Amino acid sequence: MSGQLATSDLPAGYHDVPYVAERLRPRRRAIARNLTAAAAVPSLTADMRVDLTQLLAVRSQWVGREPSVLAFIAKAAVATLADFPGLNASYGDRQLIRWSTVNLGVAVDSPDGLMVPVIRDAQTLGVDRIAERIADLARRARSGELELADLAGGTFTISNPGAVGPSLRAEALLNVPQVALLGLPGLRREPVVVGEGQEENVAIRTVLDPSLTFDHRALDGGEVLRYLTSLRDRLESWSLAEYAAGE
Repeated sequence: MSGQLATSDLPAGYHDVPYVAERLRPRRRAIARNLTAAAAVPSLTADMRVDLTQLLAVRSQWVGREPSVLAFIAKAAVATLADFPGLNASYGDRQLIRWSTVNLGVAVDSPDGLMVPVIRDAQTLGVDRIAERIADLARRARSGELELADLAGGTFTISNPGAVGPSLRAEALLNVPQVALLGLPGLRREPVVVGEGQEENVAIRTVLDPSLTFDHRALDGGEVLRYLTSLRDRLESWSLAEYAAGE
């Protein structure tokens, strides 16, 4: 819906600039309110370089349809939270609530704007099931079939802007009241130093630079960097037997 605005509704100094006014949809206004609340949280972002060679090798040997790379990373991210429960939490004025299950939010770029449907009890699921849940939630988000229950109760979020375009960094605002969000930029092919000592050489590898945005009221940089280091180690030494298990 468009129309003419009162002069008082226009930014100062723009009264003689031609325009078209579009009324904001309720969902867009709700997203704006959530982002405003998130921007008020004192947050920082830490990055880590990950070599995906081992993960991609395991994926190529998968029996049946290959899950998305996102599903592999989500499985490792959720498994790593078991050792860092402070990242699977919500901050309050008087307490930090550490959640006893991982309800994984997965940001989806939909026609109605950014939506974050939730995979409940993600720590109980293997890669295949996580891939199925991500695909189902993304499809329903884009077709307008999500229900309010699909969007409630998330405890940790993954944002995947690399799926939209070749982004170099994935810094993001937090999905409050959660205290941590893992952002995934685009995969890249780059020269990487491999080996050690006399065996050291340069090889072209597929790499990912995940970004972990965190609420600095709840978390310090040391814990976040230890989480990212542990996540990197899981991804670079992927074990099919260990991480494929689940429902």
